[in-house]
Amino acid sequence: MYKRAAEQNCLALLQLCNSLFELTQIHAKILKLGLQNNPLVLTKFTSISSDLSAIHYACSFIFSPETELHCHDTFLFNSVIKAYAETTHSKTTAICYYKEMLSHGVEPNNYTYPFLFKACAGIGDLNLGKMVHGSVLKLGFCCDTHVLNSMIHMYCSCENGIAFGEKLFDEMSKTNSVSWSTMMGGYVKWGMSSEAVRLFRRMQILGVKPDEISMVMVLSACADLGALELGRWVESYIEREKIEMRSELCNALIDMFAKCGDVNNASKVFRNMPESKRTVVSWTSVIFGMALHGRGLEAVSLFEEMKGAGVRSR
Repeated sequence: MYKRAAEQNCLALLQLCNSLFELTQIHAKILKLGLQNNPLVLTKFTSISSDLSAIHYACSFIFSPETELHCHDTFLFNSVIKAYAETTHSKTTAICYYKEMLSHGVEPNNYTYPFLFKACAGIGDLNLGKMVHGSVLKLGFCCDTHVLNSMIHMYCSCENGIAFGEKLFDEMSKTNSVSWSTMMGGYVKWGMSSEAVRLFRRMQILGVKPDEISMVMVLSACADLGALELGRWVESYIEREKIEMRSELCNALIDMFAKCGDVNNASKVFRNMPESKRTVVSWTSVIFGMALHGRGLEAVSLFEEMKGAGVRSR
């Protein structure tokens, strides 16, 4: 009964923790209460440490002699791998902990691999990604849509990997909107905008409903190709389906109209955006479009308006 109460107390404290100083205090409390071998507490400690950019600190505790090996289960390793995969400069450490996971005889599951592929994508290491792909095949996770989507993203993020991503996508027995938007994003990333548009049209033929990311991707492709009519169709689809106009989608529309020469519509989308949703990208896309298409005075005026709104260009 006491241990259960102590566990709940530590979990509650971790939930409220918002600084490294508080985290160190909770760490001391965990040791004092003898909860250093409680998997639930350790996993929560890892998650909060990650939120505070203190995953190194968490691992120095979790994998210290103070904790027993039996606590290092799949869920805990997944939390550590996920945390490192989401860092800016330590993504390779996610792979190191994956190898340690295997050396400890802890079995990965279908949640492990999306985190690993995210790390590989961030590193941009195609060979490393292929190695992890091999593990997926060996362990039988090759039919999991979430795993396959993350694998496609990895291949599309690595130089010379787009063909592997394309092959994987074409061989999928079951796709979802994420599969399509990920593949389109890969085409756009590597300057294959015509292929992105082709894939979007294939989506329409098959009756697959595009999600917001798919529309952002195809609008980026339209901007690159100058495909104004398709861009207008996407805008009408958004209006017809009453899709929420988030900042990223608005920015993609503005950018497409501006680059395709329809500055009036770019300005209209911008003016219809709530001021709270306008980002520096919103402003600069319209300004760039005006300047590019001979409306220099309007561009200067809007730039002054942007400064007056307290928005700083990058």
